[in-house]
Amino acid sequence: MDPVNYPPNARDRAPGEVTTVQRALNLLRIVGASERPIGVNEIARRLEQHASAVSRTLSTLEHNGFVERDEETGRFVLGVELIALASRLLAELDVVRVARPHLEELAESTRETASLSLWNKTEAINIEHVLGPGSIKHVAAPGRRNPAHCTATGKVMLSQMPASTLEEVLALGLERHTDRTITERSALERELHCVRERGYALNVGEFIPETAAIAAVIHDRRGRVVAAIAVTMPVFHFTQQSELQLAPVVMNAAASISRRLGYQGARTI
Repeated sequence: MDPVNYPPNARDRAPGEVTTVQRALNLLRIVGASERPIGVNEIARRLEQHASAVSRTLSTLEHNGFVERDEETGRFVLGVELIALASRLLAELDVVRVARPHLEELAESTRETASLSLWNKTEAINIEHVLGPGSIKHVAAPGRRNPAHCTATGKVMLSQMPASTLEEVLALGLERHTDRTITERSALERELHCVRERGYALNVGEFIPETAAIAAVIHDRRGRVVAAIAVTMPVFHFTQQSELQLAPVVMNAAASISRRLGYQGARTI
């Protein structure tokens, strides 16, 4: 079953919140998180709402292009209107434009998947990826959520965030995804300290058992962490030797992108 990707406290009514709007937003998150078209009854069950109310919301979203209905099954997927809205935002983000050639170069030189992620409150979100020429390809699809405690991009960005952000992550709970996932505060704090010390983060089967990754942060001209770049591969490709080879390559790519964004502290190694 696909998880319901509610934002923190999404079920709690905020002052002035419009319930129907929140319902529509939660519904879109459920449809977007599903790996296959999803039906009205399943959405209603996950939202803990009546199917009739969910059906009405879906009809409105479908009319406006935010979801699409499969004619044969009656199930729903996200609609192209969301792509249209997001594409304008992504086109305006300098980091995407600047990072793209570096992602291509990284994917070509490592023969693995190179990806770019942005920080979203308590997690990293994939926004771009380039597949390497290797025979085994890992798809780091745009829109995928990367938990802060068990992914390379999540950990490397969390390591640079203020203490209050770590507390927010901890308050959400350190969900176990595999037998390698960090689930204790002290272990996560030690891991983040190591990430800060060495300048990159690792994920070796902590989120998805068969996947490994290495990531480094990207800074803007003000020195703020705005993104992370990563190389992702099958876990059996990852060895101590590959870490030693890939770490400087990924960090240099992140430093190059940071310099292009105007960051003065970026240094290659």
